[in-house]
Amino acid sequence: MAFTDFKCPEGSDSSGFTEDVVKKVGLPFPEAYTYGDGIAKIACAVREVEGGALCMVPFCHTVEAENYGGNIKLGTARIGPRCEAPVYRDEDDLLRLPDLDFEKGRLKETLVAVKILKAAREAVGIQICGPLTALNNLIDIGKLFKIWRKKPEVIEKVIEKMRLQLLRYIEKSLEAGVDFIAFEDPVGGLNILGPKYFELQGRHFSKPFVEESLKLIDGQVVMHLCPKTSLQLVALGMAEWENYTLPEPMSYAQACLELRGKVNLVGNACIHNRNRILKDGQIKTLKLLTP
Repeated sequence: MAFTDFKCPEGSDSSGFTEDVVKKVGLPFPEAYTYGDGIAKIACAVREVEGGALCMVPFCHTVEAENYGGNIKLGTARIGPRCEAPVYRDEDDLLRLPDLDFEKGRLKETLVAVKILKAAREAVGIQICGPLTALNNLIDIGKLFKIWRKKPEVIEKVIEKMRLQLLRYIEKSLEAGVDFIAFEDPVGGLNILGPKYFELQGRHFSKPFVEESLKLIDGQVVMHLCPKTSLQLVALGMAEWENYTLPEPMSYAQACLELRGKVNLVGNACIHNRNRILKDGQIKTLKLLTP
């Protein structure tokens, strides 16, 4: 089986904002990352500066890991939140992974920000971070792979728990009123996992997670997959591409808003390129295949 990897756009793995965004936000950092109104103001300022169609929250890949007890340094306006040091040491720590707590920390405040933005009549998207990227912020990646090789059942159990928790996150996001859901798991890419574990991750996590997500979403919004996950599902014969003609050229983000109720799944562009105009008026959509 031949997998194709997607090369992430330069800078898509970093967080932090331009001077224009910081000036527009007008709040002290990193405190602005920690409460709903601050998060909403940042998202709105980013959309205005970029001329985008969508306010996206949060702004990094650390919110879930922080909620799981990770040691996250919030950084500055220019250097966003990141893992300071792993706090999980071994398989026992992994097996004690708690449930996500939607009533604490930046996870709670991100959902508060969605409600604030919706009340201001903004279109809002939420970025949900996949299990391997979250785990990379909790445990040394070398240790993770060592456990996966020696005791694959441990990692399978942990990732299954995270899958169910991420589905709850989607439920909470829909309740808050999101207009768009984006799923990213950059550490779960072919370039890091290699073909064997990339295939395992596709079969055991990606396919069931996306299937259950679409059932929960039930056509309310469009779900975006990181192209690394999209290409994984296509290579495994679990999904196929379809072409959809838009009424006119528009940005990728605007297309995702326009397609609500018509298309369920997209994922051939990086979410960080969401403001790129689809000049030919075409967007590739993704269709899950039943066995």
